[in-house]
Amino acid sequence: MKVQFKFKDRTGAAGRKRVFSTLGSHGATAVRRLFPTERDGELSNIYIIDVPNEAAGRRVLTALNGAKEVEFAEWEVRRKLIKHGRPA
Repeated sequence: MKVQFKFKDRTGAAGRKRVFSTLGSHGATAVRRLFPTERDGELSNIYIIDVPNEAAGRRVLTALNGAKEVEFAEWEVRRKLIKHGRPA
């Protein structure tokens, strides 16, 4: 299961470190940027968190939604990309 969240634009290194340091105690098993090579501020502030189960995900979401450094936190939405063929 996965949770995603976005830091507020004004969040500095100390605030990020504070948030990251609490995630493991709530059940997160991995944290990574959704767009690791992106330089755009909006996209580079979005992260994905792996959690082992729904209970851990709820704990992580509660912690993130209570953090002043976080703009939003939510379950990762499962998307299915559809590739359309070329028109004839």
